Amino acid sequence: MKTAKILSFIFTALLIFSSIQPAESSDYLNEVVRANNLYTEKKYSESAQVYESLVNKGERNGHLYYNLGNAYIRMGKTGYAILNYLKALKWIPGNENLHANLKFAIQQTQDKIELPPPGTLNVLFFWVNDFNINELIYFAMFLNFTFWICMALWIYFPALKIARNALLFLLLLSFASIGVKIKNESDIQIGVVLANSLEVKSGRAADAITLFQLHEGALITVTDKHDNWLEVRINEKQKGWVPQNLIGT
Repeated sequence: MKTAKILSFIFTALLIFSSIQPAESSDYLNEVVRANNLYTEKKYSESAQVYESLVNKGERNGHLYYNLGNAYIRMGKTGYAILNYLKALKWIPGNENLHANLKFAIQQTQDKIELPPPGTLNVLFFWVNDFNINELIYFAMFLNFTFWICMALWIYFPALKIARNALLFLLLLSFASIGVKIKNESDIQIGVVLANSLEVKSGRAADAITLFQLHEGALITVTDKHDNWLEVRINEKQKGWVPQNLIGT
């Protein structure tokens, strides 16, 4: 776990700074510092506005979403806090503070709906839960590079056969891990209720029968989309349609 945290930190730092041009880096960091200072001064609304402006400019990293979620939870906007924590989870899935804050935020909701339990592949490939997709790809690229160097050396040093086979195994395992991660992120789309209360309808119409109600911060699984309506599911027995603009994804 400790190694996973170190690797995650290194990869996250590389992702953040490799995506920022030198001329933009200073402006970005200045804005982050300003937002952090506003948060420290308990000016949570102003802090959130600065973080949101960075997101609107195209900045994407887990710590930005994490800080934005923290600002929203302080403002009492549980739905937006959970939404940003979930976005952060895709970038820094191994961050323990993030998991703790997300769990705390869910407990503040009226419905207290937890995230879906991990599937069989997630249990078998448990390490993918600690890395984002980019980190897994970079690691696979590193293994691929190392493997071919080992292959070249093996021609002259046959004793490297064991190392070659081990690297090949790890390389194939890394490819499988990427596949599992992609499958996890594409199979299930989690949404968050952003409205104070939300009526889940039997059909795609405001006058359709109300099946049940959800409240701000409730986690739902999006199973279909039609026009401006989303089909959502809580469990096998509770599902229906809701307006798309009231759900954050």
